[in-house]
Amino acid sequence: MPRLGIYTYDFRFYHEAIEILKVWKIPFMSLERPDVVPPDVVAILSKPEDAVVPDIKVAAQDPLMALRKSIPRLLDKVEFENLVIGIDPGPYPGIAVFGDGILIEAYECPTLVRVRGDIGSILSSYSYRKSIIKIGNGDMPNRKLIMESIKGLGSTIYIVDEKNTSFPHKIHDNALSAARIANVKVHSNPNGGKKDRGGRRTAIEREFLTIRKVLS
Repeated sequence: MPRLGIYTYDFRFYHEAIEILKVWKIPFMSLERPDVVPPDVVAILSKPEDAVVPDIKVAAQDPLMALRKSIPRLLDKVEFENLVIGIDPGPYPGIAVFGDGILIEAYECPTLVRVRGDIGSILSSYSYRKSIIKIGNGDMPNRKLIMESIKGLGSTIYIVDEKNTSFPHKIHDNALSAARIANVKVHSNPNGGKKDRGGRRTAIEREFLTIRKVLS
C-alpha cells in the first residue's frame, strides 16, 4: 500500500501534518532521515527549505497544501486529468473535491466569506489538467454571492439542478450534498446553462469511491 512520509525541521508543520493525515486517514510514516526512504513511500511532505530528495519531495509552507499536492502520487499519477469541485450553496456551504472520479475531500465551510479562499486554495494546491466547479441551483441569494466571489479563479463554473441531492432532508449534510452536486452531469453551457437532476443516495462513504477506500 502506498503511503506518505513526513520529514521537516519545522516542529509546527510536522505536528499539523500528522493531525491532517490522521483526519484524512491517509497512511503515512515519520522519517528520521530523508535519504532512507521505504519503497512504499511515494512522496515526502516537507517545507521548501528541508533537504529532501527532489524526486519524492512535495514541499509547501502549509501541510494541507503539501498533502493535496501529494494525493495524485498515492494513486500512481503525476496529476489528475479532471478536478471537479461541488458546492452546496447556503449560509454554511458544502464543498467536495473529486480527482478523476475519486472523492478526495468533502466538508462544510463555516462561513460564506471563506468560500473564495478555500476554493482558491484547492485550485492552487492540487495537480490537474482541467477543473470545473458545479454549484447547486438552490438558495439563490447565497448562490449568487458564492458565484460572484469565485469568479476569476480560472475554473469553469456550472449551475446544476440540486433536486434530491439533499435527501433525506431531516438529516441534511452539506458536505454530502456538495459531493452529489459534483456528480450531476453538465452540458456545454456553463454559468447557468442546462441542468440535469441528481439522484437519491445514502451516505458519503457508501455512495462514492473515496480516497480512503482506494488506499484501504
